[in-house]
Amino acid sequence: MKKLLFILFGIILFAQPVFAQSKTVTGTITSESDGLSLPGVSVLIEGTSKSTVTDLDGKFSIAVNQNETLVFSFVGFATKKVKISANSSAINLKMAEETNTLSEVVVLGSTVRATRKELGNAVTSLKGEDLVKAQPGGLSTALQGKIAGAQVSQNSGDPAGGFSIKLRGTSSILGSSDPLYVIDGVVLNNATTNVTNLNVTSGNSNMQIGQNRSSDINPNDIQSVEVLNGGAAAAIYGSRAANGVVLITTKKGVAGETKYTFSTSVTSNQIRKKLDMNMSDKQFVSTSPALFPIQGNPASATTVNVLGRDLETRTTNVQRYDYQDDIFTTGVGTDTYFSLQGGDEKTKYFASLGYLVNEGIIKNTDFKRAGAKVRLKHDFNSKLSATVGLNYINSGSNEKPDGNVFWSPINSINITNNIYDIKQKDANGNYLAVDPNRINPLSIIDDFKIKQNTDRIITDLQLNYVPFKNFNADMIFGLDNYNQRGNVFIPRYTYTVNPAYYNDGYVSEATNRVVQFNNDLNLRYLYNINSNWKATTYAGYNVQTYRDNFVAIEGRNLKPFIETINAFNTLIPGSPSSSQSKYNLWGYYLQETIGYKDKLYLTVAGRQDASTIFSSDNRSQFYPKASLSYVLSDENFMESIHDVVSSVRLRGSWGKSGSLTAIKPYARFTNYSTGTLLGNSTFTIEGFKQGNLDLRPEQSVTYEVGGDFGFIKDRLNLSFSYYNADIDDLLLPVQLAASEGATNTIKNIGQMNNKGFELNLKYALIQKENVHLDVFVNYSSNRNKVTGLPQQRFKLDSNLAGAPVFVEMDKPVGIYYGTYFARNTDGSLLLTPSGYPQTEKGDVNTGVAQRDANGQPTGTILNKQIGNPNPDYIISFGANLNYKKFGLSVLFDGVQGVDVFDADYRTRQGVGSGALVQKELNGELPRGYIWSVYNVEEFRVVDGSYLKLREVSLNYSFGKLNNFFNDLSITASGRNLISWDKFTSFDPETNSGGQSSVAKYNFGTVPIPSSYSLAVKVQF
Repeated sequence: MKKLLFILFGIILFAQPVFAQSKTVTGTITSESDGLSLPGVSVLIEGTSKSTVTDLDGKFSIAVNQNETLVFSFVGFATKKVKISANSSAINLKMAEETNTLSEVVVLGSTVRATRKELGNAVTSLKGEDLVKAQPGGLSTALQGKIAGAQVSQNSGDPAGGFSIKLRGTSSILGSSDPLYVIDGVVLNNATTNVTNLNVTSGNSNMQIGQNRSSDINPNDIQSVEVLNGGAAAAIYGSRAANGVVLITTKKGVAGETKYTFSTSVTSNQIRKKLDMNMSDKQFVSTSPALFPIQGNPASATTVNVLGRDLETRTTNVQRYDYQDDIFTTGVGTDTYFSLQGGDEKTKYFASLGYLVNEGIIKNTDFKRAGAKVRLKHDFNSKLSATVGLNYINSGSNEKPDGNVFWSPINSINITNNIYDIKQKDANGNYLAVDPNRINPLSIIDDFKIKQNTDRIITDLQLNYVPFKNFNADMIFGLDNYNQRGNVFIPRYTYTVNPAYYNDGYVSEATNRVVQFNNDLNLRYLYNINSNWKATTYAGYNVQTYRDNFVAIEGRNLKPFIETINAFNTLIPGSPSSSQSKYNLWGYYLQETIGYKDKLYLTVAGRQDASTIFSSDNRSQFYPKASLSYVLSDENFMESIHDVVSSVRLRGSWGKSGSLTAIKPYARFTNYSTGTLLGNSTFTIEGFKQGNLDLRPEQSVTYEVGGDFGFIKDRLNLSFSYYNADIDDLLLPVQLAASEGATNTIKNIGQMNNKGFELNLKYALIQKENVHLDVFVNYSSNRNKVTGLPQQRFKLDSNLAGAPVFVEMDKPVGIYYGTYFARNTDGSLLLTPSGYPQTEKGDVNTGVAQRDANGQPTGTILNKQIGNPNPDYIISFGANLNYKKFGLSVLFDGVQGVDVFDADYRTRQGVGSGALVQKELNGELPRGYIWSVYNVEEFRVVDGSYLKLREVSLNYSFGKLNNFFNDLSITASGRNLISWDKFTSFDPETNSGGQSSVAKYNFGTVPIPSSYSLAVKVQF
């Protein structure tokens, strides 16, 4: 390894320069169809990494040597090449929109680019301007519905709520299924670290709640995004690319006069859907107003016995309230952005300032983000250039508990019978009690103080060296460093509540400090063997280090008048706590692409990766890759149909990858906790978990086949992919016999398979001088199956919602496995003689239902698969219309065939506020119906399919107003406006399991709001 690095550095530092005559070439790029200037066109010196982009007027300037070739490329336009002669000084080009998409240049790595036709994998390319049409607050929001094969889910409607992105299904159980994020060569940390909900007991749950750090990225800074959801980046990023890669390129400086951009917007956030609550003026007589529909009472002439419980049939008059009006509000947000870009032939610069304020739909919640970004590039000479970037972000939030606890605002209304006026206060101005031992929802809204603050610096330094023609070396140093701090204050209650809800008050403080560094070297050499053959060689290495330090302290029994961490009198057991994580990743790769006549490409690559998370015997892994791309439309026999079938490419790839971070750095060891016994120090096994020094990285072998087709001069483009991924050595938790000295451990005992189909269709329906209309559809279907387990099934997740999340052989990962309704042979419910639904019973060993002489269930209560949280398919579709200076964009997206365990739906019925309770009170359902279904787990599994009107954007561009204003545009937009679904609670998209790879359920999570925005953008 040391010899290889020495050779690579030697090539960079001591290669003999080849002198050539350098000159500056300028020009203007316009559209052939309408003559308008094209900003953002990439101007690349072929065979090098030296490039620039056209400014807002379509102008460019670049230093280039005689006989070199400039490559002009822009998404949606045909790529053009111009060879520089002695007389070349000004190049004014018109680019045609009848594009051959196969010649489009795509980003494969921080400094690695290739034409689409060279790749054996599907790659999704997104322009920055398309990401911000509907004023998204963050990066993940901007990506929703725009990536084929990606399930982008907003797990919470909190202003800084977490997001999860799955490319081609669940790929790990203990690890994350999220892709790798890379921004300008910096490997981002997008982890979810809980610093404000420490008092939420997770048990052995896979729950990952809180913000993930993609919320820090300002979408206004983004130039383009490339999403590699196959093995396209396997060689360059290795094991880190096991779940795909999201490559983000931010805006950069351009040569020419300084250009300024200012934009500001105002946004209104509103609850999209309110629940139907029980608003009847009566309730059943009960000893407990909290659980009156299901509360048992002494048998009498006015009770009815339902499945062993005596329920009162008499009613009493009450007044009911809709607590939703007291919990939800209209949040207002603003997003202000200013940037400048410019430079000369040697030095180019870009700088921006951004400030976002976004209020939530839960009262007294908000998220604020302030950022400053600078990017500077300097060309020392025609061979060496350097780029430095610095992005500072400060974000802060005012929060309320977001699900998973009975003292979250949503759960507080779900568990409270709505017969109390929660706005009433005593003489001292304190809120009054509600249900016995419950918390008044407004106490949470007005009195809880939960704050989170993050300081983050993302910076990079890149050196680009071209010692001779067709060879370039790129060195990248990237740093992602942030400090995250959370503070919680829950005051003493002035009324009686459950001690488990911290009746005597609670405070906590947690700090998470993360430093992540990456150093990448990419070498590229293009060898034109002859007129028919060319070879492109890539080689390089990556080194990544990760360090975090988490410290937390919690206490209760608060002193009066103090709201800081010093307020507690009693430490919470196990507090204070501290943890550190440290690991290193490194790898090196070699990739060779052979091209024949610019229509047939064969790529082979190999990569060696290693991680300190695993032992020295298992940490190093070799990952090979091969792909083939064939441009069939370049064959002579296709010329006769070229006007109809303009481009055809067939592709295929095979590759191996692995997850080197599926477990935490010290998971292979037996960890111990300290304590005291009779005044002496003691050591116990932490979590009763036994270490396993033989753990190996998970392995994934994937193949993909597909094609890209262009019809009618590429106005209609169709792309499809079929993939199959076999995941071996899956890391899973295993139960141990107590005699082994521990109760659980982790082993490489699982196998899993993902296979699926992706389809992308785009059609330029109208292409006229003043009217352009594009329509598009993205469709994907993934099938996950567990193919290897040491037993038939086991419970994977024990969560607060009671969702029975299981892993079972030959089933999708994360299914719900629980009790279910007894049914007749025709599928209808088998009712009791009194007419009530009931739980199925039978032989627990065979799972076969049994009936007694009366045809009623008999035996032991049975369990089976009652739901599947993995969707049958994901779809998005929409249209972009441009008419003169008007623009209209519409985007729909949704998932179908997904089940959600809705704990909230069941709870509302039990306490008396649900819609079924009103039907039982009115006689539409028999008395005791809710009790008959209350404990059947199938009752809580509901259809979570949805189709949403995700984005609508209408804009008008005034164009150049005078010598000062180059453009003024106004945009009205909306997000999450309509949802077509049958969900029984607020929003089927949210997930109380947070960013968990496998757990999905609904337990008090904030719904996603509908947002309406008005924005003004000025360029001058």
